[in-house]
Order: sequence, then structure tokens, then C-alpha cells
Amino acid sequence: MMKKIFISLASALLFCVSAFAQRSEAEIKKDIHNLSGIYTSYPDTVHTLTAAPKGYKPFYISHLGRHGSRFHSSASFYERGLTWLEQGLDSGKLTETGKEVYGKMKIIADDAKDQYGTLTPRGAREHRHIAERMYRNFPEIFSGKGNEIDVYSSTVGRCIISMTNSIERLKELNPSLKVTRTCSDRLMKYLFHIDECRKLYAERKEARNEAYESQSSPERLLNLLFTDYSFIPEDKRWEILYTHYILAAICSDVDYLGIDLYDYLTVEECYPLWQVRNNYMYMESGPSKANGTKSLSDADDLLRHFIAGADEAVAGGKYSATLRYAHDQNVVPLAGLMGIEGCSTPVEESNSIHDVWCDYVVTPMAANIQMVFYRKKGSEDILVKILMNEKESLVQLGTDCAPYYHWSDLREYFMQRIADFPAPSKMQ
Repeated sequence: MMKKIFISLASALLFCVSAFAQRSEAEIKKDIHNLSGIYTSYPDTVHTLTAAPKGYKPFYISHLGRHGSRFHSSASFYERGLTWLEQGLDSGKLTETGKEVYGKMKIIADDAKDQYGTLTPRGAREHRHIAERMYRNFPEIFSGKGNEIDVYSSTVGRCIISMTNSIERLKELNPSLKVTRTCSDRLMKYLFHIDECRKLYAERKEARNEAYESQSSPERLLNLLFTDYSFIPEDKRWEILYTHYILAAICSDVDYLGIDLYDYLTVEECYPLWQVRNNYMYMESGPSKANGTKSLSDADDLLRHFIAGADEAVAGGKYSATLRYAHDQNVVPLAGLMGIEGCSTPVEESNSIHDVWCDYVVTPMAANIQMVFYRKKGSEDILVKILMNEKESLVQLGTDCAPYYHWSDLREYFMQRIADFPAPSKMQ
């Protein structure tokens, strides 16, 4: 017993070291593409997984995935700064570099027209590849002749197409796989709701734009692009830098265009803008000290759905997998509510949030959480492993078999987390 307690404490200490390890500003700045934040395309990487204890085999997986890479959600992302470049072009005030940048921005904007918010070809590939890795990593779950999986999607098109690509790849690998699909407004109301996150976003909308303006230093870029930019009002000049940055952030998601607008930007220009975006995402959807109780409560019903599906599978239910396709504002609160390392550390609002939470790490395009369940013949003990973006991850709970947890312990822990972060509508 003492040995088990020691191992559990050691596991908890390992979590603390991992979850609270600082991600320095210098580390983030090593690659300017990190500053794409939530628009970062999914890192298509194969991770090494720890073998299960002897005799244990996977029998069920519960999953939530963000849609894959997409176009920006509205024309405003493309038009805000492009208008000033067009005026500069018409009046002969663009440098040769300015003309080059304008041409590339115009290609990106024209390509996105009438496709705002929809999945890109890269987004489709991301989900096909993730599905294939799930199949290869856990063949017992997907490759059997009679295997049946239960699949849910947000009603938003990019999620439905992400789901479709995942299922298509799984069916290519196992044509006999049976799939039940569900997508409806009723599902959105309880499974993918983000009521508190929406409220927090609305409350901060004006302050967010003010922060972008105050953190922008557009002078170098303006001089690179314009021979004369006096026609641009001073309070609008930040929009040139912001639009360039936000279009650079989406370039990897439309990789077929072969354009990288970061070529014209510096890390020093982009980092403050990324920091604003990272901080606001954390404060509105993540585990912040100020708002975490509200924002994480949005995932209460989603985590209950995970638990209910797992209980059914453990009891011998017909489904070997439950797959869900939604949005970053579902992934972020769920990861925080589950207490996943690197996704659940509460701090005050400050410029050091990146020390404990980075959007491009937690929720790149196609971000996903997987819970893989294992059983051993002749034993009632169920083990569970958690993968965050396909990497083995720990939660704030001791275990004697890391990175695996006993389901009885993990289930109790999740129920306590739900009680600790109640939705305001459920509070007495």
C-alpha cells in the first residue's frame, strides 16, 4: 500500500513539473509560425506510445476533435487592411514589395471568397491522417469485422466535413466497420454549447480591439509597403499590420497556394499580437482564475457524455468508439475541465499566461482529445490512457501505472471536477 501511495505521489509530482514547466518567450519565438495560434495547422506527427501493462488490450476509445484547417470565418479578416493597400496601389504609393504583398493578399482573399469558415483541403487531410493513426494505434477498436462506432458532429459544415473525412478513412481501412452518425440542433444545445464562453467574448470584444491597436508597431511594415502612407489615418495604421499577421496565420491552412506572408513580418511585430490573442482565448475559454469557473462549466455536459459512453462500453455496450467533431471552444474548456496537463493551470490575467497555456499547443486546427480504454481477461480493472493531440498526457490525479489510470479513480475524479465547475444555470 505504501508503495502504491509513493508511486501515486510521484505521478502527481510529475504532473506538476510537466504542467507548470514554463514555455519561455524565447522558445515561442524560435518559430514565427507558432504565432499563428488557433490557426496553426495540425502537426502531422507520429508520437511514441507507452505499451499497456501486460495482458491489457484496448477495447473502446472516446474522442473529441476540433474541425481541421479552415478559411477565416468572415470577409472582414481579409478586407480590413487590404483596403488600404488597394488605395495605395491606385494612387501609386506602394513600393515594389508593397505591390508583391498586395498581389499575394489578393490571391488569398479571392481564394477564400464565398468559402468563409469552410474546411480547406489540408483540413480534410488532417482528419484522414488522425483517423488512420487511431486505426493503426488501436486496431482492436476499429479493425474487427463486427465493430460499430458512434459518431457525432456539430451542425457547422466544417465539422461535418471533418467527421466525413475521418469516417471515410476508417471505412477504407475496414469496409465492414459500422457507423452511426448524429448531427442535429438538439445535440448542439447540450453537447456543444458554449454559453459562458460566448458571454465572456462579448464582454471583451471592444477591449480586445483596443489591445490589438495598443500592441501594434506597424511603422517598419508601413515603410516596407508604402512610399507614402500619410493618407492612412493614424488610428487605422495598426490594421495594416494586424491584417497581414492574421492572413499570415492562415497561410499554412491553405498550403496549396504556396504563399507564406510571414516572409514579410518579424517575430517582434507578431509576438505582441499573438500574446493578446492567446491571453483572450485563455481568459474566455480556458482555466483562468478570473473566469475558469464559468468557461470550464461549458464542458460539463460534454464530459458527462464521455463518462456515460465509457460506462456503457465497460458494461458491454455495442460501440467500440465514440467520436465527436466540434470547435476550439469545445476542446479548450473540456481539456481544462478534465485537468489535462498544459491545459488546466489557473493564473491571473497577465502577460505571463504563455508560461502555462499556449493556444497553438492546446488547440491547433484538428486538435483532439482521446481517452483509450483497456481491459484484461479475468480482471474487472479497467485502465484508461489520455491523449492530448495524440500525445500521452496526465491529469491532476495520482496513478500507480502512469500514463494509465484506473477508470474507477478517473471517473470519480471527473465527477468531482464537474462538481467543482458547475454551470451557472445549475447553481442553486
